[in-house]
Amino acid sequence: MTCGVVADFGVARYCSRWERQPAFDSPYRHPHVMARADTRPIDAQPRAGLERLQGHAVAPMNREKPDRSVAIVLGCGEVGSAVALALHGAGMSVVLVDEADPAWHRRGMAFTNAWYIGNADLDGEGACFCASVKSLPSVLARRMIAATTWSWPGVAGALRPVVLVDARGRKRRGSDVLLGRVPMTFGIGPGFVEGENVDVALALPAAPEREGGAARSALDTETAHVAPLEAGCAVEAARHGRFMTERRIGDSVRAGQIVGGLGNEVIAAPAAGVLLGLAARGARIEPGDTLVEIDPGGVAHRCYGVAPGPRQLAAVVVAALAARRDAGRESTFRDGAGSTAATAP
Repeated sequence: MTCGVVADFGVARYCSRWERQPAFDSPYRHPHVMARADTRPIDAQPRAGLERLQGHAVAPMNREKPDRSVAIVLGCGEVGSAVALALHGAGMSVVLVDEADPAWHRRGMAFTNAWYIGNADLDGEGACFCASVKSLPSVLARRMIAATTWSWPGVAGALRPVVLVDARGRKRRGSDVLLGRVPMTFGIGPGFVEGENVDVALALPAAPEREGGAARSALDTETAHVAPLEAGCAVEAARHGRFMTERRIGDSVRAGQIVGGLGNEVIAAPAAGVLLGLAARGARIEPGDTLVEIDPGGVAHRCYGVAPGPRQLAAVVVAALAARRDAGRESTFRDGAGSTAATAP
């Protein structure tokens, strides 16, 4: 088996060829060993680790604070990823924070794969996983989105962000009060109240009605729907466990075909179509998490890219942030003009 070297800030680690494959469903590895600052192929990366082992001097990497305003987004699902992508496009340095081995299933529409294979692409932009806060500035300096499992207060203390967006959804969100801890805070989904726990609360449109006639919000179901899905196109977990699969997003499946397993339970496709959503191999699953989602239309390219719903929410966040900044500038201008008039003879 051919081996290569992953150089992470001067520390060499040997890995086998299968660890370096960029496939969406590469075999599970713990994310804390995947703090790559370079997403180029292994053979094209700087051999800093080998140079140190051979006694050559290695120039230290730049760990200065980012030269752009920093935003923290909580939740690497499709809504959080869309917001991170929009803020990145607006010229901010973005850190995407989530727990280890996240269970978001629509990975083709999010940056979730960065937690499993070290990097992910979404609509032409890349995210790189960082195992520590020290890695963040180097990744942000490359104009990439930094993904991490580090606590957001730790990231905030190191980088002093100006924006914090919580897109984790009620199920994964703690009882943190975000208001006042960062200059501008946004909460997406239910449970947020403007002026109480966030500066700006954004509601989500109701998802299509499910069996029983109950409509749930997009983050209650941990997804923002691309299109109304037929009943019986998704499988939810009934127990805790680690999800295992050899399938990939976009694969065609038949109804009843085995697509994975949760513990000793076999998970089968609920309908025929393509895999619009599939929890990653090794994902930590809780009861109610969506494991498999089928697009019965069978169009594979619809499984990738930011969906219209999350894109619209992300645009609202960027517009609200711009409006708040403009209001702050106008207030500063009025205060300055008033002080000038008061001191004039």
